[in-house]
Order: sequence, then structure tokens, then C-alpha cells
Amino acid sequence: MLLNDLKIGKKLLLINLIAASIAMTALVICITVIAFINNRTYLIQDLNTQARIIGDNLTASIVFNDQKSAQTLLEALRRSPNIKQVIVLNDKNQPFTSYPAKTSVAMNTEATFWSNLSYVTIQQPIQIGDQYVGAIHMRASLNNIYKQLREFLLLTLIAILLAIALGTFMIRRLQIFLTKPIIDLTNSMRLVSSTNDYSLRFNLEAKDELGELATGFNTMLSTIQSHRADLDHELQLRNQAEDRLQQLAFYDVVTKLPNRHHFNESMASTVSSSIRHNILCCIMIIDLDDFKIVNDTLGHHIGDDLLFAVGQRLNHDLRTEDILCRIGGDEFALILDKLLNVEQAKHVAQKIINTLSLPFHLDNRDIFIGASIGISFCPNDSTSISALLRNADSAMYNAKKLGKNNFQMYLPEMEAINLRRFELESALHQALNNNELFLHYQPQVDIQSNKTIGFEALLRWNNPKLGMISPLDFIPLAEDTGLIIPIGEFVLYEACRQAQQWREHYAIDTSMSVNLSGRQLIQPNIVERIMSIVNSTKLPFHLVTIELTESILMDHSQETLQKLEKLSASGFTISIDDFGTGYSSMSYLKRYPIKALKIDRSFISDLPDDANDVAITQAIIALGKNLGMKLVAEGVETEAQLEFLKTHQCDVVQGYLHSRPVPADLAEHFIASQKDTSYT
Repeated sequence: MLLNDLKIGKKLLLINLIAASIAMTALVICITVIAFINNRTYLIQDLNTQARIIGDNLTASIVFNDQKSAQTLLEALRRSPNIKQVIVLNDKNQPFTSYPAKTSVAMNTEATFWSNLSYVTIQQPIQIGDQYVGAIHMRASLNNIYKQLREFLLLTLIAILLAIALGTFMIRRLQIFLTKPIIDLTNSMRLVSSTNDYSLRFNLEAKDELGELATGFNTMLSTIQSHRADLDHELQLRNQAEDRLQQLAFYDVVTKLPNRHHFNESMASTVSSSIRHNILCCIMIIDLDDFKIVNDTLGHHIGDDLLFAVGQRLNHDLRTEDILCRIGGDEFALILDKLLNVEQAKHVAQKIINTLSLPFHLDNRDIFIGASIGISFCPNDSTSISALLRNADSAMYNAKKLGKNNFQMYLPEMEAINLRRFELESALHQALNNNELFLHYQPQVDIQSNKTIGFEALLRWNNPKLGMISPLDFIPLAEDTGLIIPIGEFVLYEACRQAQQWREHYAIDTSMSVNLSGRQLIQPNIVERIMSIVNSTKLPFHLVTIELTESILMDHSQETLQKLEKLSASGFTISIDDFGTGYSSMSYLKRYPIKALKIDRSFISDLPDDANDVAITQAIIALGKNLGMKLVAEGVETEAQLEFLKTHQCDVVQGYLHSRPVPADLAEHFIASQKDTSYT
């Protein structure tokens, strides 16, 4: 053999060179294989992560067969150069969509030795809970990994060649110094392989081939570490994107509370647990009262700030396990789990009402808002989520009907109430066109002269199928639906037309009082509309009294003040209806151009026997007199009440003692009799 003919020095040289070459080659191969396996593993992990994210986002598209949005989502994969092909199957394992678009060839998922070296393929099911809705197949190329390995091998080859060249010259003298670094380098390689810690470095203070080899080794580790850091960063970005998608999918942008989607999932889990363990739970629908007035009067930005403040205030007073969500508009939903009894839910509902009754200080003003709450229990009322929601909604509407700012628990008879409300709403939309609405007039009598000085126009509704319908039933419905605006204009026109007709016929000026709702007042052109309607009847403005409730004036907005001042300056009388029953405040009495106060019938009914009503009525009369306002008492039914009001110098009375609200032809008798009296 060749080695037998060589001298020992050359043998050692050759052996050392061969050994060194073998060692370095083995080292490079090991690191290359490790790098290849690790990069391939990371690529597979990345594919699984992307497949899961894409699968989660494709769920709705597959369920609703929305191929367009699915294809749009897959087009985002253009930013992932490794991914070459994606095929999404539906629940019948038929192609649903693909990337690139219109890819129709199915992937072969049976791996072979050569296919494992060319590309990686993963498949992952798409599920909603335990339900299989489809699958995603994804294939990625290994070309980028091979490119990195080629660059590494080239760098390593150069290092080996330099090491051989220098080693041949120095090996005999430095042989002892070559053995230890090689062993150390091998150990370092083993440590990297076993720990996958590519931040480790092989330190060798030498400028020979081993030094260059060490440098190449460290460079290779740096390259791998850099790629791994890039991969980790990309995974972090993907996780952040997933978190953002989760936030958008499950949380409300305005209030930062869970949204309807989150609520539905939480409700399903809570109801399932309640049924399984026979534990009481409930859902509350919390609807803010008159929130639209805040939005329309102060602007949507204040409305959004108010919604956020409401959410924060409610969350502060709830248990950790309670789930508060905003499910739309000004409506919130609260899930209470593991209740011991119904009283617990009542306590929470009352606490919410008390909490929301406190003012919200926004934009340098105090805003008052109430809430109507409907409560439905599982399993007492139902075990169906849709039925529980419907029941809670029914209870909430019943709370609004009972005056708002209260809570009601669902009762079976509420179904009939809701059906009645639906029938009324449908019929009310046609009431004006079908001439079903008409006016009654109730006389207003001067308390000293006992003469009729005016009337209040009161709306009535007679439907051919439903019969006579109480204003207490259809006026709030008209407010909620916005129909109060055309209905209010009809009332104003008809009342002023009738007053002018009496004026022309009897040559007597009698005032006409017409109620104006908050929904009408917030209309931008309401002042012009009122003037135009009254002008069309030729009735002088000073004979028209506009009656407003106290709650309308509580926003203290400059716009409301300007509208009322313009009406007052034009001659209209501004009156406060049902004074003393709302948010009574001395501030608005001096702020707005109010000329009359109408004492609510609740204070009149027990006069003069009830000491509290006596005190309140005397106080209101004294307040009005001191402010130079006319006092009108409504609901006067007995001579004793009339005598009390006369004694305490109330100006005008209105009630059954003189007349119920009557049609125009009967109301005309009061004017006719007054005309006859004027000739005697």
C-alpha cells in the first residue's frame, strides 16, 4: 500500500491531513444536516401556525360558502415566499378555494424520501368546536433552505481549503496544537446539536486554518441564529396579528367590552353549564333610556364617550365572573352565572339602575341617563339561548312601558304584550294615511272668572280593527319609532286650524296648548316647521302654547335654548307640562324662556286632604308667582280642589270638574256659551 512506502513524517502528515479532513467534513455534514432538519422543522411549525390562523379565519367563509372572501384571505400568502400551494376543502372534502387562484390539482400527501427533500406538505382540519367543516392542505418549498446551505457549504469549503494549505506547512510542528482545537470544536458542535442553542460560540485565538474554521463555524452559527431570530420575530408578528384579529372579532371598539359574538359564545357555555349542573343563571338586557336624544343633541362623539363611561361604571360594580357585553347601539347584555336565587339578580339589576342614575360628567356638562332592564332566567324561563334573549328583550320593553329606569323579570304573559306592541306599531304606520287619528279638546278655565280661556289639544286614535287605543299605549310607541314627528306636525296643524276656525266664527281669542316631544325639538328645523304650520292656519303665534316636559330641558344645550328663545320671541308661550314629576331643577326655570307651569295631576288628586300634596302645590304656586309665570293645574275633579287652588291664587284649572277631553263640536259649546255670556 501507499502508506507502507512513505516515511513516518509523511504518514503522520497524510494521516493528520486525512483525519483533519474527515473531522471537518463530518463537522460540516453534521451542522448542515442539523441546520437542514431544524430549518425544515421550523418551516413545518410555521406552516402549521399559518394553517391554523388561515383555518380559523376561513371558518365563516366555508360555512357561508363565501369563496370570494376566502380567496382574498389566501392572496395574503404572497408575502410568504416559501408557500407554493394551498388547497382548502369543504366539509365534503371537495375543493373550496386555493392559492394560487384556480389551482385544481390535489396535493399528494404520501411522503417519499425524495419528496421530503424537495418540499414539505401539511394538512390540517378546520373545525367549529367538534364539528368538521373542512380541511386545509399546504405545501412549501425547501429551496430557501438549500440556498442557505449552499452558501454555508461554499464558505466552509473555502475554510477547509485554506486549512489544508496551511496545515500541510505547519502540521508537523503544530500537530500537538491541532488536536485539542479539533476536539474542542467537535465538543462545541455536539453541544450546539444537543441544546439547539445557536448563541454558543467556539472561541479559538488562532489565525491558522483552525482559527478560520472556528470563524466559519461561528459564522454558520450566527447565520442560523439570525434566521431563527427572524423566524421567531415573524412568529411573534403573526401572534400579534392573531391577537388583533381576536380583539376585532370579540370586542367592541367603542366600549372595549366583549361584543355580540363574544356574548353568544359565552352565553352558550353558561347555559350549557347551567343545564348540566342544574345551576341558576340569567341574562339581562340593559337598554339606555333616551340615548338617542344625547346622540342627536350633543353629537355622536359624546354618545360614544357616554357608552364607554357606562361600560366602565357597570364593570366596576360587577363580579369578576360576570360577563358584560355591548351587543349593539345603546344596548348592553349581562350574563350572571351560578346564582343562588332570583333575588340575587334583582339586587344586581337595582344596583345597575342606581349606578346609572348618577350623572356622567362629559364635555364639561352633567349628563343624566337611565336604563330599562329585562331579565330572563335559565332554566326557569327557558333553556334555549334564542328564547332567553327574546324573553329578556320582552321584559326590557315592558320596563320601558312602565316608565323606564326600572327592571322587569320575564313573565309568560309578556308574549301577548309584545304581540300587541307589534300590532300597534304596524297599525300606527298607517294611522295618519287612513285618517284614524283625531283630536279631543279639554277646556282650560280661568279660576277667578270661571271663563274658558283656552284648550289643550289631546291626540286620540281609533283603529277599525283594534278599536280606541289609549295614548298611554301609542304615544311612547310613536316616540320610539320616530313617528311622533309627522304625528306631532298633524296635531299642531289640526289644533291651530280648529282654534282659528273658532276665532273667525265667534270673534273670541282662545289659546291652544299643544304638546311638543323631545324627538320633535331636536329636529334642526323644528322652529321653522312650527312657524310654517301655524302660519298656514292664520292663527296668531301668541295664541299658541308649546308644552314641554322637564326631561327635554335637562340637557342644557345651547341649541335647545336658542330654539326656545326664538319661539318665545315670535310670540309662542313656552309651558312646562307635568311640573314636579321629572328632574325638577331651578336652573332651567331661569335659563329658558318659560312663561307657564302646569302642575301635575298627581299633586292635585288628593287635595286638600294630603298634607304633602298641599305643601308641594303651595310651593309650586309660590315659585311660579315669584318668577312671573302663569300656573295651570291639571286633573281638577272636585269643588274642594278648585276652592283650594282658588284660595292659593292658581291662575287656570283643567280637568273633569269642567269637562273631559271632547271632540271639537262639543268643545265649541264652551266658546259659544262664553260668547253668549259676553253679550249679557
